[in-house]
Amino acid sequence: MVQARESKEELILEKLRRLSPEKRQEIFDFLEFLESRERLKGWLEFDEWAINLAREKGVAHLTEEDVARIVNDLRGGR
Repeated sequence: MVQARESKEELILEKLRRLSPEKRQEIFDFLEFLESRERLKGWLEFDEWAINLAREKGVAHLTEEDVARIVNDLRGGR
């Protein structure tokens, strides 16, 4: 399995080396897009979890300002 992955990586590198600099940049841009999409997906999943938790606990109506005030109060107004 590891050998097959390395072989595929080498094949990708060979193909990449044959491309023009402009096409390499397109590939790089696409890879950046894929990475950012994965990061965004993680945040969206976290947001969905947080919203559901707030609903479960009955605090979904609180604003960010409300939460900041509560935290400040609990910390003793420091």
